[in-house]
Amino acid sequence: MMNVLVRTLCRLVRYSFIPLLLCILLNFAESFAQRIEPDKEKLDFMDGWIRSYMQEQNIPGGLYAVSAKGRIEVLRPYGMANVELKVPVTDSTVFEIGSVSKQFVSAAIMLFMQEGKLGLDDPVHQYLPYLPGEWLGITIRQVLTHTSGIPDYEEIESYDVYRFRLTPNQVIRIAHSRPLDFEPGTGWYYSNTGYFLASMIIETIEGQPLGQVLQSRIFAPLGMNQTRMASPEDIIPHRASGYWVDKSGKLINRKPTETSSTLGAGGLLSSAYDLVKWDQALYDNRLLSESTKQIWWAETILPNGDSTGYALGWNVRPYKHLEKQSHGGQVAGFVTRFSRFPKQETCIIVFLNRYRVSSLAPSLAVLHTFMPALGPIPE
Repeated sequence: MMNVLVRTLCRLVRYSFIPLLLCILLNFAESFAQRIEPDKEKLDFMDGWIRSYMQEQNIPGGLYAVSAKGRIEVLRPYGMANVELKVPVTDSTVFEIGSVSKQFVSAAIMLFMQEGKLGLDDPVHQYLPYLPGEWLGITIRQVLTHTSGIPDYEEIESYDVYRFRLTPNQVIRIAHSRPLDFEPGTGWYYSNTGYFLASMIIETIEGQPLGQVLQSRIFAPLGMNQTRMASPEDIIPHRASGYWVDKSGKLINRKPTETSSTLGAGGLLSSAYDLVKWDQALYDNRLLSESTKQIWWAETILPNGDSTGYALGWNVRPYKHLEKQSHGGQVAGFVTRFSRFPKQETCIIVFLNRYRVSSLAPSLAVLHTFMPALGPIPE
């Protein structure tokens, strides 16, 4: 149907009207892929797909949720939150969310920008004057958009770095052990170091630990009662355990993340209910103004014109012409995916408690089931 429409419109318009044609096509695509309420047969098919995927990948437990502007449409838990104790995943289970944490760090930075406490183009040395001289001139915007060139300390030390307690100086030393990846502002490369530094800037401005700042400024006002730093020592109700597999494919325990080694780069845990509240708050101005959100979700374009698909803590590359704001997360024994489709007022959340599996595959299975115009579930 889309191909027929394209051919017809191309016959009717001249070259000079191509921008208008593209606008028409994009609007058509947005309206074409509306969220539906799948019948029992379609939900059961998707349920079977997810169960098969989890079995094939040896994933102990997880859940998915679909919400419509803060109203949960479907929430389905699967498997075990703790294999040894035979504790099933429930709708209230909390999972480590890995890099989905980054959007909360960037949200706090945007709040401070609204309040005049900082500017996105302020140099990070203004708040952290002890950083290496080679990083002089790098801005807050650049660390949030992964265009700073500062090497990723996780890449240097591997994911195992999150198993150990580290001081900020140790993290900085690891990142500084390698030269800048590129001249700041001229390239794009994913760097957890940038969000570690952004977390430190937040702590410096507020004079409090990151977890307390996020709690007072974001989580408590939005009623996100299950979202917090994933401290290994704390007793956290409904916390899922994380797992991995050994070389033979046997399931093994994975040590929880030490939040001192990641801060806001990947140190939070949350629940489906809380992330739905987060999604709902992004439709209004309770937290950030419309003008601030436009800056927050604006794609970063490099000086050479290349698009990055990334904004300030968000992936913003469209999916099949659908406007999308999303982020995946992977840390310790967990993977997560949080995806918003604002034109359809739809949010899809996926949690899995196994390290190094795809959260994208089940997320797309859910998306294609609730928006069948996109086609069958991708292979």
